[in-house]
Amino acid sequence: MNEMTTIAPAPPTKIFRAAGEGPSHKVLGMEHRYKLLASESQGQFMAFEIIVPPGCGAPMHEHERDTESFYILEGEITARFPDGSSRIARKGDFIWFGAHEAHSFANEGTVPAKAFIVQSPGTEGERFFHEVAPLEEAGALVPERDIPVIATRHGIKVMPPA
Repeated sequence: MNEMTTIAPAPPTKIFRAAGEGPSHKVLGMEHRYKLLASESQGQFMAFEIIVPPGCGAPMHEHERDTESFYILEGEITARFPDGSSRIARKGDFIWFGAHEAHSFANEGTVPAKAFIVQSPGTEGERFFHEVAPLEEAGALVPERDIPVIATRHGIKVMPPA
C-alpha cells in the first residue's frame, strides 16, 4: 500500500504588512489587526494593533505562558491590577505584563484608543482570539459565560469581577 506524505509549506522568513494590512477581527468589541501571528513566527511572538472603543477592554486575567506589552499610539488605556491600583497609559507610554501577572485594561476615555501589542510566545493568545471572534461575529458570544471557559482552554485565567 502506498502512503502519501503531505509536506507542510515552510513558514515565512519575512512578512511585510503595510498600514491597514493584516488579518483582522473583533474581540470583545475591540478591533485587532495582526501584523504577525504567533503561527507565522513559529511560536516566537504575536504582534497586533488594537483599537479600543470607549467603554471597552478586557476583564482581570492572567496568562499562563504569554507575556504581554502595550505601546500606546492614541488615546488612553487604563491598566488595573488585583490590588485595586491602576495606571493610565497615554500616547508614547509602554506597559509590560509578565506571565502570571494579573491585569485588566479598558478605555475609560471618550475617544477610541489605539495600541500596538506584542505577546510572547502568543500561541495561546492567538488560539483564544480565533475561538472568540467567530462567536462574537455571529452574535453568539455571552462574555460572562463564555470568556472564562474559552480562556481556560488557552492558558488564560479570568478572575471574577471584584
